[in-house]
Amino acid sequence: MMIIEKKEYLRFVLTLIIVMVNGQLSVVNAQRSVRLDLDRTIKLATDSSYTVKKYQSVYDASLFNFLSWQASRKVQVSLEAIPLEYERTMTRRYNSMEDVDVYREQQMFYAQAGIQATQPIEAWGGSFYGSTQLGYLRNFGAFNNTQFMTVPISIGYRQDLLGFNALKWNKKIEPLKLALAEKTLVYNTENASVEAVSKFFALALAQDLLQMSKEYLASCDTIYSIAERRYRIASISKAELSILELQKTNARNTLANARITHKRAMQELASYLGMERGTNIELIIPSTLANIQISADDAISYARENNPQYLSAQQQTLEAKREAERARVEKNLSVSIDASVGLNQVADNFADAYRRPYSQDMATVKLSIPLKDWGKRKNAYQAAKSMVEAAEQSALETARITELDVLTSVSEFNERQAIVETSRQALTIAEDAYTATLQRFIRAQANVNDLSLAQTHWQTARQNQIASLQNYWVAYYHLRCITLYDYQKHEVIRHATNQTGQ
Repeated sequence: MMIIEKKEYLRFVLTLIIVMVNGQLSVVNAQRSVRLDLDRTIKLATDSSYTVKKYQSVYDASLFNFLSWQASRKVQVSLEAIPLEYERTMTRRYNSMEDVDVYREQQMFYAQAGIQATQPIEAWGGSFYGSTQLGYLRNFGAFNNTQFMTVPISIGYRQDLLGFNALKWNKKIEPLKLALAEKTLVYNTENASVEAVSKFFALALAQDLLQMSKEYLASCDTIYSIAERRYRIASISKAELSILELQKTNARNTLANARITHKRAMQELASYLGMERGTNIELIIPSTLANIQISADDAISYARENNPQYLSAQQQTLEAKREAERARVEKNLSVSIDASVGLNQVADNFADAYRRPYSQDMATVKLSIPLKDWGKRKNAYQAAKSMVEAAEQSALETARITELDVLTSVSEFNERQAIVETSRQALTIAEDAYTATLQRFIRAQANVNDLSLAQTHWQTARQNQIASLQNYWVAYYHLRCITLYDYQKHEVIRHATNQTGQ
């Protein structure tokens, strides 16, 4: 029998597979089909997956909180009014003629409106304010009386002199909270990429396993047909023919299980990418690698700058220091002032209420001195100091764990490139060995066990080659995730819609 060239023989086997396994299907598949490569899969996962949409909503909430804080730093103007107040009551009055208290009916209508503006002063922790007011009073009864009360302008300032300055701390913490929210969104988006890569290659393994199962069944059919002819001429024994028949039966079961595994993996990927149920996905396995070597020192530097764990630890430390400062201030005496100057007037008509106003000066000083609280404030301050120490230690622990993760991930990624190349070489060797063994079996120069062993090695090498690609790309995107750095484009990964200023 003429020896068939390796590559031509493999093409012959693949053609035979299509004819014997898939050629029996006469019904056109009405499912929606898509072809996905790795880049498009990641883009779909980061653009439209439900997980990323959830993280986007969390970021939006943080963004709106930040914008609300920014707005609170500007002048706040409000209108406060009592449009209508009416009273009709019996009230006690003193009758000087008879030297007794008596009850008299009183009717009153009152309305008041004022505009107030407030400007916080972050450096001092106080606020300037200004206001203007107008009031109207009408009394009914034995003596009718109408009055207008005006405060054309009043300007003042209030502050806790020795108190806690929350405005100063908010100026430090609020921008950090927004930066943390953005980094967390990017981190979670990159983590979605890692998940998408894992599901992509899970389907790739299942897709290749299904293809191998089809090839294996077709190969078993072909080999069994050859073995039957050889058995008729007493070239092989009945036991060897029975083993081949058993292999063909097992191949059908293997194909059925492979179809189940493939369907499950395809449904999981489609669901994760937000595709319609029943979408048929055909994968294009990446044939090239990133071909980059990553420095551990560079990766650690990127992680310190971008990883949200560092920002989270920094925020927790600042918040602990804020509470310690609050407790320190509150354990001592408290002094606050509120002073204002302005004009006011009262008249029987509206026009006179704004003529020749009188000066209106007000000043208030409040003093609070703790005399005996049985150690309440002191212990609260000590507890707050302990929380600062705990936050600082937690930050150090976070840095240590994150940097260890970065070092391990860099080492793993750099080694994965060599493993991928080795697995490709192993696949070529296993493929050549299987082809040669199959040709030798056809020429009756190899037995069933040799053929089965060669085929097992070939199938294992195919799966290992895809698994090595999976490990390589998962390691790469995990490294991107924990450092938030794109090593192919050489740039920090940022949130695309971040346009907020401080």
